[in-house]
Amino acid sequence: MKKNLGRLLIEKELVTEKILAEALQRQVIFGGRLGTNLLEMGAVTEDALMRLLALQYNVTYAESQHFENIPKPVLGSVPKELLEKYRIVPIALDGKRITLAMTDPQKLDIVDEVSFQTNMIVQPVIASELRIVQALEKYYNIRREARYIAVSQDVAAEQSRMAAAAKQEAPAAEETELLEPELVELVELTEEDMEPVDLDEPFDPFDVTDINEMFFGIRNRDEVAQTIIRAGLRFMDDVFMFIMKGDEALGWMSGGSAKPVVDFGSMALPMNFQNVLYNIRESRTLERFRGVDIFESNPWLKELSLKVPREVVICPLVLKKHTVSVIVGFKFTSNITEEEAAFLVRVMQKASVAFEILILKTRILML
Repeated sequence: MKKNLGRLLIEKELVTEKILAEALQRQVIFGGRLGTNLLEMGAVTEDALMRLLALQYNVTYAESQHFENIPKPVLGSVPKELLEKYRIVPIALDGKRITLAMTDPQKLDIVDEVSFQTNMIVQPVIASELRIVQALEKYYNIRREARYIAVSQDVAAEQSRMAAAAKQEAPAAEETELLEPELVELVELTEEDMEPVDLDEPFDPFDVTDINEMFFGIRNRDEVAQTIIRAGLRFMDDVFMFIMKGDEALGWMSGGSAKPVVDFGSMALPMNFQNVLYNIRESRTLERFRGVDIFESNPWLKELSLKVPREVVICPLVLKKHTVSVIVGFKFTSNITEEEAAFLVRVMQKASVAFEILILKTRILML
């Protein structure tokens, strides 16, 4: 059985258990592969990582010089849509044989499709995710894209349906912190408790039952963001999720009535005193602003919407006392109520717990 990368790194004494745990946490929060996060941390060298991955997959690996000055015939040997879809890069061409840099050379379905569409023999080699991302942007202008969730024309009906379905389940307990299990007394049900539930009851936007169900089923970081955005769209018109990485806030995912004016996935905002996101990151508290004021002091907001909202709300997602993400919400026709603000804070607290669970699951898989 092939050993996972984490175990190999420990066995080869390339990283400690503590560093591996930190890298796994970064992977859950920021995405990307484990090796990419280790490289960004400076925990391993690229050469050491690639040698280990080549050993793990039993293939050769692409070195940094293989990505320098790739000839045009090589770059044009594979359709661009395949490169973008599978995040792969051709690095050499020898007659009818293409050398293809991949993060996972054991994905034979990709190899077969490239071979079929090019009518060539494909020789897969392993390469770091960072090298492939850089090459795709350098040679093909292929950049990462932020996810976008559009507002359905029948959002209210869909939310009502979800709420009705959720009412058939027992409501989950609120989780302000993780508690040790304790014994509780059984309580007899009254006649009032036994009355049937009215499934035609109007949708309550502050009912978190269905949101709890979504968080319970979370499988990855993007699903955390999707759940936050869907919750935010209950009372906001447009919402934008940023991931806080180093000294930058990176566009992650957005949702609402219209897509951002710019390519949201390419947004990388410097964290300095002039940027309101810096203050939110440091304070770790929700803040509300008049649209005209914050748009004037933070011009980057105009890249998200041509129309100035009446009010803007920014709420952090705090994990282990660090702000790892923020949600920026626009409301165009009315102000955000205290109840709506409290609801958003509650959702972000749930998202923090969801991230903790994802981190634990990832660590389990590495044991």
